[in-house]
Amino acid sequence: MPEIKLNLRPNLLRLFRYLSAIILNYLNQFRKRSIISRNTIYRWKHLKSETGDIKAKPYGPAKGYNAKIDLKEFEELIINHHDKTAKELSIILGNRLQRTRINYYRKLLGYTYKKTNLHSKRDIVLRNEFIEKVKQISKENLVFIDESGIEDNACREYGWSIKGTRCYGNKAYQHKSRVSMIAGLYNNQIIAPVIFEGNCNKAIFTTYVETILIKELPPGQIVIMDNINFHKNTTIKVLIESVGCSILLLPTYSPDLNPIEHYWFKIKNEIRKVTAQFKDISIAVEHLMKFI
Repeated sequence: MPEIKLNLRPNLLRLFRYLSAIILNYLNQFRKRSIISRNTIYRWKHLKSETGDIKAKPYGPAKGYNAKIDLKEFEELIINHHDKTAKELSIILGNRLQRTRINYYRKLLGYTYKKTNLHSKRDIVLRNEFIEKVKQISKENLVFIDESGIEDNACREYGWSIKGTRCYGNKAYQHKSRVSMIAGLYNNQIIAPVIFEGNCNKAIFTTYVETILIKELPPGQIVIMDNINFHKNTTIKVLIESVGCSILLLPTYSPDLNPIEHYWFKIKNEIRKVTAQFKDISIAVEHLMKFI
């Protein structure tokens, strides 16, 4: 490096510090007089280098934040695209609405996040006919019958742990037996319950109807059951009609139309909570059925 440049370096540094001090002092004086901070001046400088002007950028919320939308139009969009995310809906709307606003409007309209997969073989016409038929019947004349079951390795599926850590529990992954239950729902009360080991079949269900169910059925009741083969057994029909009642079968692939399904969910959830307190799951089920 030439010697002359080395000699100039200290002088240039002193000059830079001197000019910096003058500029800094000038900025401080300017700030005091105009009530403008040093950071604001630096932002103006950056804006000038970025845009070529110190004119302020347009002020206001991001695009789509306060966009107006017809709620009926928006609800129709949700119905037609019920499993789309807020981001996907925003794209469909041409980015007219932000995701936060989409979620806001969904909540405003009373929509919550859930999904139930329906069987593709469901007959919508038969389902609607069934619903209309049941509406014409007094609730006091309806008895809903259904079966359910639970494995002997059932346990609590969730627990508490420190955030960021896993929650572990013990579970036997190979169950040895299955406990099945049959019961009726009459006026929001469980009637004629029975518990047994194994799966339900034609012989077991026929015995249940003959020895337990018909003894608790008031005359004139309409017994609603799943549309499965052993429910359509001629013997079952004769037994129920012998006490002055009749059968109405659910449309195929429509267990959701049987309200006792909600009770089975509650019962099995309670069973999972207490299985650790009993040596035999059958005893746990029997114990809980007394209080449902």
